[in-house]
Amino acid sequence: MFDLIRNHRRWMQFVLLLLILPSFVFVGIQGYSSFMEGEKALAKVAGESVTQQEFDAAVRNRLDQLRSMMGAQFDPQAFDTPAMRQAVLDEIINTRLIAAEASKNHFSASDDQLRATIQAIPAVQENGRFSNARYRDALAAQGMTPVMFESQLRRDLALQQVLGPVAQSAAVPDAVMDRLVAAATERRQIQTLRIAAADYRAKVNVSDDEVKAYYEANRSRFELPERVDAQYVVLDQGAVTTGVSVSDEDIKGYYEQNQARYRQDEQRRASHILIAVDSSASEAAREEARKKAQALADQAKAPNADFAKLARENSQDPGSARNGGDLDWFGRGMMVKPFEDAAFALKQGEVSGVVPTDYGFHVIKLTGIRPAVVKPLAEVRSQIVEEIKQQQAARRFAEAVEQFTNLVYEQSDTLDPAAQKFSLKIQEAQGVTRSGQSGNDVLGNPKVLQALFSDEVLREKRNSGVIELAPNRLAAVRVTRHIAAAVQPLADVAAGIRKQLTEDKAIDLARAAGEERLKALRAQDSTQGFGAATTVARNAPQGVAPAVLDAVMKAPTDKLPAFVGAIASDAYVIARIAKVEAAPKPDASAIAGEKSMMERRWAQAEQLAVLQTLREKYKVSVSAEGQGAAPSSER
Repeated sequence: MFDLIRNHRRWMQFVLLLLILPSFVFVGIQGYSSFMEGEKALAKVAGESVTQQEFDAAVRNRLDQLRSMMGAQFDPQAFDTPAMRQAVLDEIINTRLIAAEASKNHFSASDDQLRATIQAIPAVQENGRFSNARYRDALAAQGMTPVMFESQLRRDLALQQVLGPVAQSAAVPDAVMDRLVAAATERRQIQTLRIAAADYRAKVNVSDDEVKAYYEANRSRFELPERVDAQYVVLDQGAVTTGVSVSDEDIKGYYEQNQARYRQDEQRRASHILIAVDSSASEAAREEARKKAQALADQAKAPNADFAKLARENSQDPGSARNGGDLDWFGRGMMVKPFEDAAFALKQGEVSGVVPTDYGFHVIKLTGIRPAVVKPLAEVRSQIVEEIKQQQAARRFAEAVEQFTNLVYEQSDTLDPAAQKFSLKIQEAQGVTRSGQSGNDVLGNPKVLQALFSDEVLREKRNSGVIELAPNRLAAVRVTRHIAAAVQPLADVAAGIRKQLTEDKAIDLARAAGEERLKALRAQDSTQGFGAATTVARNAPQGVAPAVLDAVMKAPTDKLPAFVGAIASDAYVIARIAKVEAAPKPDASAIAGEKSMMERRWAQAEQLAVLQTLREKYKVSVSAEGQGAAPSSER
C-alpha cells in the first residue's frame, strides 16, 4: 500500500486535491482566509500585522540569495541563526515604517525624476547615453513591461524620500575629522618584554579529577553531530547526449519552418526635439508648449537647417539633447504609438510637424531606414545547428531522466541498476552531517541534505527521489550507515583536555608573573629584558598583537615612560612606551576617503535614529513570538 502511494505521488496529489476542493465549496474561501489571517502576528506596525507566513517567506528569500551567491559553500545552519532571523524581522518592520511615513506625507516621484533615474541606469545605456532598445530588452529579460517597472521605481523613489535626505545631509565636522585622523595616525615608540607561558608549563600539574570536571562542565564541546555514510550518482545531459549529429536536410527544413525567426523587421533611426509638458498641465501651458514646438518645427524644415544644433539648444529630453536629439535605431513597438506612427510615416531626411505624446510635443527628423530582411541560411547556419543539437539533446535527456527515475524508484534498495544503465560512477562519502560536506557540490546541496536525512532515506535505507541539482543535472542518494549524535567518551578526549588545562594554567602563571613585573616597572623604570624599540600606530601595528597594541594606544601618556601589559596568544606582554609623536598629516585624498567612510557611518547612525523615532510614532510592537529569533512555522 505504501509502495503504491510512494511510486504514484503525482496521482495521489491529484486525488487529494479532489478531496480537498469540496471543502472550499462548503466552508468557503473566506473561511479559509479567516483561518489563515487568524495566525498570531509576530509584530504590528501602524496597526498592521507582520505574520509568521510573511516572515518565513522573507527568511527563505534571504537564504536563497545567500545560496545563489555562495553555491556549494553555502551552509544553511551557519546562516540561519537567531541574529539573522532578528535582522530579517527588523527589515520587514523598517520597510513598513518607511512606507507608512511616505504615505502619510504624500511623498511621490515626478515624471522628470523618474525619467532621469531611468536614463542614468548603466544597463540601459549605450556609449554613455540612454538606449530605448536596451531599456526594453533589459525589462523583457526580467519579465517586466515599462509600465510595471516604472510603477515600481516610482514607488521606490517615493520611499527613498523618507531616509534619503537624512543620509545626504550627514556630514562630519572638520574638527572632528582632524581629531579622528590624529588619533588614528598618532605614533608611539615602544619596547616589549614577553613572559612566555611555555616557561611555566613544568610547574603545572593537572589532576584526573580536574580533567573529569572540565569534561562534565563542557560536554557539549565534545559532542559529535549526527552523520551518515552515503552513496550517490549524478546524471547530467552530457552523460547521455554524446554523438548528436545534424544533417543538411535537418538544417534546411528547420530554416524553412522558422523563417519568421530570422526576419529582421524594418528599423528606423530618428532625432527629435522634445518640448516637455505634463499631461495634467493646464490647456494654456500645453498650448504654449505646442507653439514653441511648432516654431522649432518651422525652423527645422527651413533649407540648410541644423537639426542637431536646434535639438542641443532647445530639446528638453536630457537623454538625447546632448547628442543632437539622436535616438538611435528602433523598430515598431519600441516607442510610444504617436511617435512611432509619425516616425514610420516620414521619408529619409524629412522633418515632421508637431507630434503630441504623454511626454510633451516632439519634432522628429528621420535620419535612417533599414528595410525588413530575412537573414540567409549561410548567416544563421551555425545557430540552427546548435539549436537542433540542443533540441535533440533535450529529448534524449528527457528520455534518460524518465528511465533514471524509474530505476531509482523501482529498485529502491540500490543505485547499481541506474548507474549501470547510464555508465555512471557510484560515489561514496563518509561522515556527512546535516551541514553537508564543504567543497562537494552534491553533498553540500540543501535539497540533497534534506533528502539524505529524511525518514525514508535515513531510517528505511531507501534511495532518495531524483533531485535536481541544476538544470539538466540530477542526483539520487542513499544512506549506507547512520551514526547518531553522541558525546565522545572521556578516554578519547582526556589528553586534549589535559593539554588545554595545562596551557590555561601556564598562561595564568605567566600573567601573574607579568603583573608583578609590571607593578615593579611602574615603580622603578628599567629596560632590562626589553627588545629593540619600534614605532607603532593604530594604522601601523608593525606585527604587535592586537590586544597589546590596543593597550598601548589607550594608555595615558602624560608621564613617560609608561607601562602596560596584555595577554597575547601564549604569553603575557609588557610594553614600555617611551615616546609619543604626531604622524605627518595624510594627503588630502586619503583624508577625503576616510571622511567619506565616516559620513556613511554617520548617515547610517542617523537613519537608525530616524527609524527608532518612527517605531515610537507608529507604535511598533513585537510579540513574544517575534522576540529574538522568530521561530519558523516550517521547523
